[in-house]
Amino acid sequence: DLLTPNTNQTIQCSKNCHPRTKQTIIMSASNNALDQQHELEQQNAELERKLAMYELEQRNAELKQKLALLEAQLPSPPESSPLPPESPAAGQESSSQQPDLEASPQPPASPSSELQTNNSGKDLRSIFLEAALGWTPELWKHVQNHNGSKAAFFFFLFVVDLADAVFDVVLALQDMYAGSDGSGNLGMLLLFMTILGRVLSGVYGLAVAKNPPDDDDAFAFFAIMEMGVFFLEDGAAILVLAKSTGSPSIIEGISTYLTVTCGLIYILYFVKEIIDEWVAGRVSGDCGRVWTLLLTVLPLGGAIFLLYILATEVIFAQDDDPPLSGELEVAAFVVYSITAFFVGGSAMYVFCDRASR
Repeated sequence: DLLTPNTNQTIQCSKNCHPRTKQTIIMSASNNALDQQHELEQQNAELERKLAMYELEQRNAELKQKLALLEAQLPSPPESSPLPPESPAAGQESSSQQPDLEASPQPPASPSSELQTNNSGKDLRSIFLEAALGWTPELWKHVQNHNGSKAAFFFFLFVVDLADAVFDVVLALQDMYAGSDGSGNLGMLLLFMTILGRVLSGVYGLAVAKNPPDDDDAFAFFAIMEMGVFFLEDGAAILVLAKSTGSPSIIEGISTYLTVTCGLIYILYFVKEIIDEWVAGRVSGDCGRVWTLLLTVLPLGGAIFLLYILATEVIFAQDDDPPLSGELEVAAFVVYSITAFFVGGSAMYVFCDRASR
């Protein structure tokens, strides 16, 4: 049956035909069988491809069905209602309100961020030199934002501080040139301490410029710096004035009252801040109370004793009274050394540490 589609013809041919013709017919039938087998193989391959496509379509349909079920289980977002069409009058009103919104004032920036922005491009050397002269624009901005009386008070302190430094230098040079003991050692001490006090003031300027304090601590930091300057500069000036003889000169008189002004203002302000902290309950624990008491007694006691020396030996002294001498002189030098080292040194350490951050 596979040799030829016409079996009867093949059988008849096998009986009557020539052997060579019979061989030709058999080869032709064999070729036809091979062609049919090749077609069957192609049909099988096509069926397999269609079967694979069908399976892929079935899987795709199943995945789509699962995805639809998941989407149905998820909560649908609320549909936003369409906005009503804006009338021309409303458009004109909104356009008229837009300039008002643009022109509305913005809230003022905090003092610390404003100070950091202003000092970002400013040379630190100029900040140090201005602060060494007694002028600190950072503190001025803080007090200017509060009230005019505090700002005016700061400007007064700036003038007094600068004048006191200038007359201390002049007094030091005067004592070095014609001192009462002829050596000029106290004049050199005053000149050195005045320079050290200006360095402390400059370091304070760098500290508050790089790390601006908040409003509550701005003026307190200034008072701490000036208190340290007082014990460094004005303490040495008191010793020079107390050791002078004869009628006081104009330079000595001006330096005397500038020293009294600085001492009373800065020391009393610092003591007031300590008392306020204590009364408000912000000083807690035995250690805190002892440390606060030490910080209060040392500056206050040292300032009172040095101002007592200035009053008895300079302000209320007669022209023929002897200069400071004896045990009182030793006590004056001891008190000055202790307060200059602890109070002035502590202030220098605090602001150097703050400026290095």
